[in-house]
Amino acid sequence: MKITNIKYTLLLMLFLWISSCELTDLDINDDPNNPKAASLNLLLSNALLRGSETFADDINQNLHSFVGIAAEQDIDGFDVDNTTYNLDWQELYYEPLKDAQEIINIAEAQGNNPYYLGVGQLLKAYYFSLMVELWGDIPYSEALKADAEEIIKYPAYDDAAAIYQDIFNLIDAGIVNLGENSVVELTGDPIYNGNVSQWIKMGKSLKLRNLINTRLVQDNSAAIAALINEGDLILSGADDFTFQFSSINNPENENRHPWYVEAYTSSEYGFNYLGHQFMVEMLDFEDPRRPFYLKRQATSILDQTIPSERQTTPCSQISGCVYSYLVLNPNMINRLYTSKGKEFNQSFLAGFFGRDRADPSGAPADGALRTAIGVYPVGGLFDDVAEAAAGNRGTGAGIFPMITSEMVKFYIMEAILTGNYAGSTADVRDMLEEVINEHIDKVYAFGVENDPNGVPAAGDTLDPYINKPLDEATSDYVDLWLARYDNASTDNAKLNAVLKQAWFTNFGNGFEIYNTYRRTGYPNDLQVPLNPTRDFALRLPYAQDDLNFNQSVSQDVRDVAFDLDPIFMFDID
Repeated sequence: MKITNIKYTLLLMLFLWISSCELTDLDINDDPNNPKAASLNLLLSNALLRGSETFADDINQNLHSFVGIAAEQDIDGFDVDNTTYNLDWQELYYEPLKDAQEIINIAEAQGNNPYYLGVGQLLKAYYFSLMVELWGDIPYSEALKADAEEIIKYPAYDDAAAIYQDIFNLIDAGIVNLGENSVVELTGDPIYNGNVSQWIKMGKSLKLRNLINTRLVQDNSAAIAALINEGDLILSGADDFTFQFSSINNPENENRHPWYVEAYTSSEYGFNYLGHQFMVEMLDFEDPRRPFYLKRQATSILDQTIPSERQTTPCSQISGCVYSYLVLNPNMINRLYTSKGKEFNQSFLAGFFGRDRADPSGAPADGALRTAIGVYPVGGLFDDVAEAAAGNRGTGAGIFPMITSEMVKFYIMEAILTGNYAGSTADVRDMLEEVINEHIDKVYAFGVENDPNGVPAAGDTLDPYINKPLDEATSDYVDLWLARYDNASTDNAKLNAVLKQAWFTNFGNGFEIYNTYRRTGYPNDLQVPLNPTRDFALRLPYAQDDLNFNQSVSQDVRDVAFDLDPIFMFDID
């Protein structure tokens, strides 16, 4: 799906060389039909598309593995190095970050274009927020100047804390600019369709997000309270900052959700494993979102007397597995069936085929057996086991949920339970109930839109394991989580319960789950990796190409160890 490291590196070097050349003597050859500067609406569309493609793809997969939701081969054991994120690093600087900066440059030069200027500032702030949270010190103040008047080929790495503080300034400036009057209409906006008030809500919600992220290293309580009290945040699904991918199959310019492309467009399912803990707990808690998140492909049991099938069995090459091959694990059968008084459904449970965390067993040709990612959030299929995942009716019109109403409410709940905002545990309880109900409704609506022939009516049985209509299943699920919350005896325990729900709800955005875990240590019940290659990934390793070619890279940057050196905002005991 991606070009090779070597080809991309050569392209990047060629781009930098061309950008640094003096071309002023050729100005007489300017072609009015091929302007040097892209139009702002195209730059905005491309910045959002390319940023979403890159952040939603491989890094997003890896972060889900770091927090036990996915079981990507080797990655869930933190087996990453300086070559792992070469392409991601290059793609981010080469397209979405460059486009966001160009929007700012053009709008500033025009002098009467505050809407595009504000959106460019917010996009730059969001994208660089993610990069600081992933890598720490990065090129920032000298970056994106390969084709500027002040050409900098080798941008220095800025201090992460200083970058993050400047990001706050960018957000504030963006919000102010979006509050101005503009003679230029905001077009090329695939998320909010030019609605400036929604962009302002995005900016304020991004600021709240970043204040929560840095609450342990500075006193943000006053700023957090001011934002929440102001109320102009993303608190409704209609205002979600979510990128919608296309369903159009265009091999030359693939715009479907990158996970869908990997999973559903080959002859056999091609995505990585999902974690057994994630799947078992969705079943155990009778989560109504389960058949939207997880699609079974298999109904039969691997024959353990046949060597090839035994070797394909999860956890066949290591001891100490908690979940193992679910359908043959008596502990799981008791947990999911016997203890609940349910009649064991062998063919149903056989479809839940994933991995225990950091199971080092080889990855055989088991694509047709693996539990697939479903209709939410990638635009795949609802859990109808009669139809395999590859080559079917899925649209690929998935979403990348960047900042949603659920996320913002989780920020507020965390602020209350950590003493950063005035509120009661009863307030948090009410908000937790609201979040669960709203997200289940959102997932169901998304499923109906993207797989209308697969999703039953809400009044029918959506999940044979739950065997209840959606409203009844949702009510029971909400009651379960409110009881978990009520039974937590301290604010920290209540926060753990809240953030365990966030672990399920934020599926599709590994950045939020990864940040939450590094910031709080919650949820605190994740399966311990069975055979990790390294310790927990406190950050991502730097791109080897930049370490090789960027002459401004300091020795301190070269010495960073991703599993030893935390990012400043998560540097806590």
